[in-house]
Amino acid sequence: MPAALSLQAVRVVYGDRVALNGVSLDVDRGELVGLLGPNGSGKSTTLAVAAGLLDPLEGVVTVAGLQRRDDPHGFASRVGLVPQSCALYDELTATSNLTFFGQLYGLSGCNLRKRVGRALGRAGLADRAGHRVGTLSGGMKQRVNLAAALLHDPPVLLLDEPTAALDPTSREEWLADLARLRDDGHAVLFSTHHLDEADRGCDRIAVLDRGELVAVGPPAEVFGCRPGGRIVLYGHLRGKLPRFLERSLRQRFGPDVEIDATGGRLRLSALTSEELGRALALVLAEGVPLDAFHTPAGTLARVLHQVVG
Repeated sequence: MPAALSLQAVRVVYGDRVALNGVSLDVDRGELVGLLGPNGSGKSTTLAVAAGLLDPLEGVVTVAGLQRRDDPHGFASRVGLVPQSCALYDELTATSNLTFFGQLYGLSGCNLRKRVGRALGRAGLADRAGHRVGTLSGGMKQRVNLAAALLHDPPVLLLDEPTAALDPTSREEWLADLARLRDDGHAVLFSTHHLDEADRGCDRIAVLDRGELVAVGPPAEVFGCRPGGRIVLYGHLRGKLPRFLERSLRQRFGPDVEIDATGGRLRLSALTSEELGRALALVLAEGVPLDAFHTPAGTLARVLHQVVG
C-alpha cells in the first residue's frame, strides 16, 4: 500500500541556490506531520512540490502512488492546498467563492451544492456561508481557504503556515481542526514556526534546514525527550556563568524549568518545547555567553536557535 504522499530524493534549484537537496518524506492517511524550520529552509518549496505546483529538478513525488506527469488531473484531484496568503475574492460570499473553485474542479449542479455545504460545515462556517469574505476575520478567511481545499474531498491536505498571524484562540481552533481532519483519515502536512504546535499536535515532525531534512520522527524523539518526560537542551559556555545570574534565571523560570551550569556547559530542561523555547529566549536576552547549543540528538542546534532565539 503506497503512502498517501511520498517525496523521494527531491531536489529543487532556484538559479544558483539549492532550495531542496535530496528531501525524502512519506505521509500516510490518518497522519498529521508538522514541517518545521527557519525562514528559507525550504518549507514552502516542499509544499509547492507536494501540491504539484512546482516540478523538482530531481526526485519523485507521488500521491497514492500516482505521479503528476502521468496523470495531472488525477494527481490534482487527490491534493488539497491551503496557501499561506488568502486565495479568495473579498467581494464574493463564502458560498460564491467555493462555488467558483468547485467549478474549476469540474463540479456542477446538485453535486457542487452538496459539496459546498459539506465543506463549509466541516470548516465550521455553516453560519457564515452568506457573508462576504472581505467582512470576515483573518481566522475565518483561513477557514474558507480550508473549505475550498476540502471541496473535492482529497486524501492529502497541505497547509502553509495556517496559524500565522492568528490570535491564540484561533490557533487552538486550527490545531483542533487539523486533528479532526487527521482522524477523518486525511494525510495532513502543514508548516509552522511554532514549536508548541509541532510538539503537541503532530504524530511526527520533519525539520528542514537550508533545504535538507535534518530530523524526522515523533516530537518527543526529535526534541530529545528524556525519561521522565523532560526535554533537554545543552549549551557551550564561554567562561563561567556568574552564580548570581544562574540563581536569578532559576527564580524566573519557575519549577517547570531546570538550569545547571557546570564544567563549561549550560543544561536547560523543561516539560514542553514551548517552556524550553521561552527559557532559551530569556537566557539569550540576558546575554549569557553561549557559543552553541544542541539537543541530545544533536540535530536541531542551528534550527532551534533560529526558530526560538
